[in-house]
Amino acid sequence: MLVEVGRAPDLYERAYMPGEGTVLYRDKRAAPWQMHTLFAAIAGLYGLLAVVQPWALVALPFLLVLWLLFAVLRVSVSEGHVNVQFGLFGPRIPIAAIESAELISYDWKGYGGWGIRRPGERVWAYNMPGDGGQAVRVVWHDAQGQRTTVIGSSHAERIVEAIAAAREASPAGGERAALAGEEE
Repeated sequence: MLVEVGRAPDLYERAYMPGEGTVLYRDKRAAPWQMHTLFAAIAGLYGLLAVVQPWALVALPFLLVLWLLFAVLRVSVSEGHVNVQFGLFGPRIPIAAIESAELISYDWKGYGGWGIRRPGERVWAYNMPGDGGQAVRVVWHDAQGQRTTVIGSSHAERIVEAIAAAREASPAGGERAALAGEEE
């Protein structure tokens, strides 16, 4: 079993990232302190601006929600799905739909930065700063055709191993017709 040592699912993962079968790997990566400092500085500036311009006070709750949404990148690989969650956003990829999963180098300049990125048609990237440029490229199919999801992680090789183990455990030739409702 490849589950991150000492990592039980937190409340969010239990509620919104259900695994199908045994969870083979779980990773939770918080934003680096620099990102928190940036959000705190922006919120502080809006707080100061609110003294002179009361409308700026309206932006503070929005900034807080934005901060909370993009503070954590979670990945779990179970026997049935790969769940990727950056805040509330991310795909639930059926194991049967995966064509390949490979290690790649994530160059933030090529993807336009960190966070949730869409560098091309039917390509999405989920990445948090500080992973050393490691990522997993997952090529999979849904009802509309081929998709590519790039997942940044400092433990990318473990995600690839978990996906390989899940694919080996799944019945050969999983039916793609059953994937019609799966969306990113």
